[in-house]
Amino acid sequence: MSQREPRPEVYRLEELAMLVKSGDIKLPKFQRSFVWRRSDMLQLLDSIYKGYPVGSLLLWNSSQRLKSEREIAGLKVDEESTVYPTSYLLDGQQRLTTICGALYWEGSGLNSIWNIHFDLETEEFVHPKGAESISTYPLNQLLETHKFIKQCMKFAHHEKHLLYTERAERLLRIIKDYKIAVVKIGDMSIEQVAPIFERINSTGRKLTIVDLMMAATWSNGFDLSYEIKSIQSKCIETGFSGLSGQMILRSIAASAGFGVNKDDIQKLRALTPEALKSASDSCSAAILKSVAWLRSELLIRDANYLPYGLFFTFLVEIFRLDPCPSDDKLAEIKSWFWFTSATLYFGGASTGDISRELVSVRDFSQGASSFLYKKSQINIGNLIYDKFNLKNASSIAFSLLLISRRPEHTVTGKNLDLEILSEKNARLFGKIAPKGIEDLNISIVVEPSKNFNVVTEAGPNLAEHYLDAECLKNISEANSEGFIWHRAGLIADAVMNLTGCEPLLNLSDVASDEEEINSDAE
Repeated sequence: MSQREPRPEVYRLEELAMLVKSGDIKLPKFQRSFVWRRSDMLQLLDSIYKGYPVGSLLLWNSSQRLKSEREIAGLKVDEESTVYPTSYLLDGQQRLTTICGALYWEGSGLNSIWNIHFDLETEEFVHPKGAESISTYPLNQLLETHKFIKQCMKFAHHEKHLLYTERAERLLRIIKDYKIAVVKIGDMSIEQVAPIFERINSTGRKLTIVDLMMAATWSNGFDLSYEIKSIQSKCIETGFSGLSGQMILRSIAASAGFGVNKDDIQKLRALTPEALKSASDSCSAAILKSVAWLRSELLIRDANYLPYGLFFTFLVEIFRLDPCPSDDKLAEIKSWFWFTSATLYFGGASTGDISRELVSVRDFSQGASSFLYKKSQINIGNLIYDKFNLKNASSIAFSLLLISRRPEHTVTGKNLDLEILSEKNARLFGKIAPKGIEDLNISIVVEPSKNFNVVTEAGPNLAEHYLDAECLKNISEANSEGFIWHRAGLIADAVMNLTGCEPLLNLSDVASDEEEINSDAE
């Protein structure tokens, strides 16, 4: 049998619990946290007591030193004597945590989920609601002989002491001798194990590159999970949210001198804890500068409001290499944001494209180049003609373009709070165009009101919304083509001012969108 092929074995329940407590079976950090309800826990214990099967466990025997839980149900796990290869639990965390928590709980809180008793009268497992009763046996007093004897002495003078003692002894035998099938897989890499975990995981949760690197880079001197959460917390304190672990991880890899693609990120494994901490610290400082710039220059307070997360990655790298860019550099960065957003520049970017862009960004940051992009003709057809949906990069870019004017009033003249505009919320936008094109980006304005007539209610600030009297005239006459051409011209002028590029518009794009709308209707 190959070392990697699954090897089924049978373990006694007490033996498994002791292996977890001793640290010989580890719960890797990429597992989800304990989520079982109290009823789930009691049902598992009831199944064990009645001799029902509770499913097999899956262990991964590995020489890799991965981050694992140091506590289970408040109980510290022994890690000092770990010998590698060791066993990581891939499937069965909720079950094994329940068993260990109930049997080894050392707390005192009456309402703790780990405070589980066995009712000697009804032969049921319960979470006690009041003070300890003589007729209920706490499971954390079961396995150690002196504790078992001491607990049984409490009902020695009870009229049902023989029945209670018999049932307590039966419970002890069952817990000690109940057998569970354990399947072991050999010493694969964490990348090879990941799809196995994903397939058997009851939630279907995929392991991300962040999960894998949290496990693979952990050491006594570096905790990637802590570093990521620390950076996220610092950003939230400044009023910026939505920063994912993957975005931070890419920037840590870049800060270490690597690239930002998956293969580049894997290189973090080879770094010492000191090198990882240094990269994380420089990344953290650059991220804080980046979010401050996004808030002040683009009114973006949520990473989800970026058309592309890659822009954030490159922005952080710029601020890492040049913490205090010149005014000319800052202007180029802002123009580059609008260029990449209006053209959907990062959409479908290959790993090669991303690597080349990173080289360009580093050259710019270090003064080897004065520009981030070539100012030429650009196609903004998607920005104009895509259906409006804030899950799409083109619609996010269009909404940010509307907000970039920092309008003080809605299109109907109501007061606007810029703080509200920085939230990614489709309800802040309304449709104004003639029927047939009202779902397109070009038909959207900043207007939280649900029902309004832009023709009769328009305020004096149309220019703040890339509108004018000609647009209103086209709307009143239901002239879709006229509205598109006129407002598209206003949008194109804005894009040219922001990017320095000449925008190209193609009316034929509208036809394909309208066909799609009609097709959906059918």
